[in-house]
Amino acid sequence: MIWQAQKNGRISHLVGTAHFFPYSFRNSLQRYVESARVVMFEGPLDDDNMARVREAGIDKENSYHIFNELDDKTIASITDALVPLCRARHSSYLVTFSKFDLKDTVYEMVKDMRPWLAFFTLWSGYLKRLGWKYSVDLEGYQIAMELGKKIVFLETIEEQIEVLQNIAHDNIIFFLSQVDRWKDFAREYVECYLDGDLEKLKFTRVRFPSRHHSVINERDKIFHQRMRAELEKGQVLAFLGAPHLRGMSRLLVEDGYQVKGPWLPQ
Repeated sequence: MIWQAQKNGRISHLVGTAHFFPYSFRNSLQRYVESARVVMFEGPLDDDNMARVREAGIDKENSYHIFNELDDKTIASITDALVPLCRARHSSYLVTFSKFDLKDTVYEMVKDMRPWLAFFTLWSGYLKRLGWKYSVDLEGYQIAMELGKKIVFLETIEEQIEVLQNIAHDNIIFFLSQVDRWKDFAREYVECYLDGDLEKLKFTRVRFPSRHHSVINERDKIFHQRMRAELEKGQVLAFLGAPHLRGMSRLLVEDGYQVKGPWLPQ
């Protein structure tokens, strides 16, 4: 998931990131960060800014709950996906936790959350249960901080929050309703990512809510414009969500760069 962009003898690299992943790439990333002049990320990744994102997704004044838009079967499936004890009918844990209690626990988990935060909370909770405890973005950020590299964020936290707030509501509800396919979706994502197959990554079977042109295509242009000055100097290492690399590679080629990587779209 690392692409090289070269122009006028100056070389930079794009890293297609996975915000959640079951494997660590720290050793490989360390080598690239060490040789970089400047390291770029989509947006701030420190704890304070992440807290601001969460705060923006909480609305205690509103009685809305995302479960009100889901049927009982879907809610039960989400509960089972996040709390597998629901299926362990003979487990000693069920002495103290009934199925209703577990459902209530998942309900409380996303209470007072706006749809986009509820979605990411449920989905990331599921991935963590599968052992997805790594983040390519965070690993790169931590390494860059440790090495004292110049770090540039391509968006403000306010811009990132606005992107999250504009994720299509219908896409969120549809994705949650496909909970029985989450395991297949996660497996497919890992395969596409490890293959560096950007085309297949875009057209996976399940419509992921944030893979929308308003989240991907429009931001490709913004990232490209904000990267240009540093890219002209070379030795840039830019961490961008993997779905952005199709558009970014195209924009860089139009800008006169030679782009090389595991796979490029026509």
